[in-house]
Amino acid sequence: MDPLRGSVMFKMVSVAASGVLALGLGLAGCAALDQSKPSAQSDSASATKELQIKPIVQTSTGLSGKPFAYPQGEPELRLLRVEFPVGGQVPLHTHPAPLIAYVAQGQIRHTRGDQVNRFGPGEAFVESNQGGPHRVDNVGDEPAVVFVAVASEKDLPTTNFVEPQP
Repeated sequence: MDPLRGSVMFKMVSVAASGVLALGLGLAGCAALDQSKPSAQSDSASATKELQIKPIVQTSTGLSGKPFAYPQGEPELRLLRVEFPVGGQVPLHTHPAPLIAYVAQGQIRHTRGDQVNRFGPGEAFVESNQGGPHRVDNVGDEPAVVFVAVASEKDLPTTNFVEPQP
């Protein structure tokens, strides 16, 4: 199998996001239960040492506005690092499972028909497995890095490439 087809872009879902959130909350809870540490102080020095959890994206629909559905087989979470060279792209494709994509570096354009979205560093989006064919392009002047978390099932591909319709 072509590695691009087996593990390219997009797919995570709220399950993976929930796992990350649960891990963060668990860490916060562990820190709160540690009685050997002094309590939080209001000065700026102690404030910078406290755990901070800030939501990045939370939704029940993808960019298309359609809800996503979780696969029914043996569950498998995936976290992918996708590196786009300048001018690089993921051609027209779909996803059989929902995902969350987080842009760490660069500028990308996500295109589905007439719907065009641009994302830069620190921005994220959800791609529904009900959303239809789309493509992703690096439109910046530097390589783009996108982390993709997928809530999938064992042996299900991350990406299914689609032949463009004339």
